[in-house]
Amino acid sequence: MGKYQIIGILGEGGMSQVFRAVDVHLQREVALKILHRSLSQDSALTAMFEREAKLTASILHPNVVKVYTVGEDQGYFFIAMELVDATSMEEMIAKSGAITEATVLQVAHDVTNGLKAAHEEELIHRDIKPGNMLVTADGTAKLVDFGLAVQQGGEDESEDLWATPFYVPPEKLEGEIDTYLGDIYSLGATLYHALAGKPPFEANTSSLEELKIIKQSEIDLKSEAPGLSRQTLKLIETMMAYQGSDRPQSYDEILSQIEEIEKKQFGIRRRRRGQKNNTKVSWLILGTFSALTAVVAGIYIKLQNDRPSPLPGDLGIGSGERVISAGDNDNTEKFLAGRQLISEGRFEKAEQVFDELSGETSPSPSTRMWTLYFQGLTKLFLGKEEESRSCFGMIEAFAPKEEADPVTLLMRRVAVLLSEPLPVIEADNEFEADSIELAGLLAAGLKNWQAGQFESGMRMLDAFATGIPPEGYEWLGGVQGKVAAFRDDFHALQGAPNPSRKSGKDLSVQKEKLESIFAGLKTSGALPELIRSRINRSDKIVSLIAEEKAAVRNTPTQPVVKVKPEPVPPRPVGTKLSAEEKSERAQLLELIASFSGYSETLLFSAAVAKLDAADLVTPAGTQWREDLKYGYAKADEFVSSLSRELNKGTYEGIIRRREGVPLDAKITRADSSIFVVDLGFGPNEVEVDSFAPDWMLEAALAVFPEPSAESFRDFESTVFFAIATGQPEAADQVAATLPGIDSDFDGRWKRLQALRKPAD
Repeated sequence: MGKYQIIGILGEGGMSQVFRAVDVHLQREVALKILHRSLSQDSALTAMFEREAKLTASILHPNVVKVYTVGEDQGYFFIAMELVDATSMEEMIAKSGAITEATVLQVAHDVTNGLKAAHEEELIHRDIKPGNMLVTADGTAKLVDFGLAVQQGGEDESEDLWATPFYVPPEKLEGEIDTYLGDIYSLGATLYHALAGKPPFEANTSSLEELKIIKQSEIDLKSEAPGLSRQTLKLIETMMAYQGSDRPQSYDEILSQIEEIEKKQFGIRRRRRGQKNNTKVSWLILGTFSALTAVVAGIYIKLQNDRPSPLPGDLGIGSGERVISAGDNDNTEKFLAGRQLISEGRFEKAEQVFDELSGETSPSPSTRMWTLYFQGLTKLFLGKEEESRSCFGMIEAFAPKEEADPVTLLMRRVAVLLSEPLPVIEADNEFEADSIELAGLLAAGLKNWQAGQFESGMRMLDAFATGIPPEGYEWLGGVQGKVAAFRDDFHALQGAPNPSRKSGKDLSVQKEKLESIFAGLKTSGALPELIRSRINRSDKIVSLIAEEKAAVRNTPTQPVVKVKPEPVPPRPVGTKLSAEEKSERAQLLELIASFSGYSETLLFSAAVAKLDAADLVTPAGTQWREDLKYGYAKADEFVSSLSRELNKGTYEGIIRRREGVPLDAKITRADSSIFVVDLGFGPNEVEVDSFAPDWMLEAALAVFPEPSAESFRDFESTVFFAIATGQPEAADQVAATLPGIDSDFDGRWKRLQALRKPAD
């Protein structure tokens, strides 16, 4: 056929046959699409055939099949095209039914790029369907068959309406001029078919009126394909909107949404590369998947069956995944031994093995991904959450961007989600419990547990423990048994006391119970640290109580009857302190500086006792002491006032702790010792003294009502809390909003300002 030697048939459709052929001049294989002889006599069809070649040849893009030449020989018209070793989306659906969301999004991204390239040449494909999307062995999708394409805004030269009912856009049924918005509808319908395993409509009819009614029906992809992300459901819904104006208005908009979904759901980060109202209707209705497959536009279709078996001597880890090369027996034995150690719960030994293997450079990228995964996993089991992040983060360097197999997709998501400092939000997790993604669910549960998110971590670990390991990943079954230790520790946490200043005489009992729980814990890391911190807090509270009692014992007993000093009026401007007043002022400032440790526990009652014990004789000194005692007592009330307002559910936003990154969260419950914080994982108890005092001030000003006589006491406690926690500038700012509300406060504040900022 011309300069092409035919060597085999690839497929046959209603209009043409497709052959494998060799260009005898260039010695390259091509796909040769030859129009049936009977149709080659039809001038309209041959014109369409030639136009297809010219239109396709004008698009130079890796996601569109290349056209080399068009010609005629021996009464046949033919097109020579790029020979692609690929599988059509139609075949993939026929073989597997519904296709995974990750795979469909990757195909959608490539096809959208191809359509964008066509649109830039002012072309509309007009026949987007699964049979015209080809997926190569490396996961690249290519768009084929521009046989029905027209110029944007142009008219169809054929009197017939050629289309596939499942995917035809509604406006085409009304005889409107074709636009790229019709291709967007057809692409959405095709993606629906791939995700659900069935077309969006039952549309085997050639009646225009019936089809118009069918197209007006609402789609329900969520019911047909449960488990899809909300963003993907929304994207398909908008692409299939009945009115073109309600669909995405550009291919860039679709690409942007796909990339956002891939990034959020699968950790994939991409780099962007750069008609008339006809009266005669002849529907191209293809009844079966096999018939659709045969019409593929001249591309060599190779049905991808099972993955190839591992090479001789290779070590397989699930689904034929090549992990360790032949001849690398030493590393192979270490790898398997380390994995077995994890299944046995010997995490310290396993950590040593994978720390050593992670330094090897000879294994394949797949081996290195798994090595880093196991290295990070052992560190999570051992409570080294921060160290695990760097292990998981390095996986991305060995995860091929062009691969779309389940293991690589899993590893990309693991690299993104588990390398972040924040816990994994369960809505972003979505690791399946009946596939290789079970390994991701395990790591995510451990990460949240070691980040102190015990409830969300336990939910993920329980889901992991009840999942079904896929064939080839039986080692996951051994690890499932290790979840029992976390479950036991979680139950122990439910009964763990949380000591506070109000515990009183129960402190010793609470400490004893905490020590008993600590001794029985089975896991390492976050939970033992939490219980130990509660034990230490009980010791601090006991120490503070002892300080208070000691201060009271050391307070002079004479005179027996204390006379409250008369308030000292504010010192006139320019008046200097006496030498004795300066001495007592210095004594008080030194004493206040010694109270800085109390801001760590937010317990200020000991400060009051120490102020009582101070030896002061001048009227100014004794008045300052009384004002300070009043202030520290009010600072003790601040947390209770803040808790009361937080319990109204009014705070949602940024939360800052003394250590760690800021968190976007909501406080759902609060008392003087515990704030219950929801980061999106469920409620988590956080000790009040873990929060940054400056954030507590910000939260108070956000939830307290406006300053007034009714809210004055809350703001007064805020002022003195700011002083007690070393935030004098914040205290000044709040105090400036209160003058005139309470005369006692006005006088006390002026005297304390004189203590802090004397006139001389």
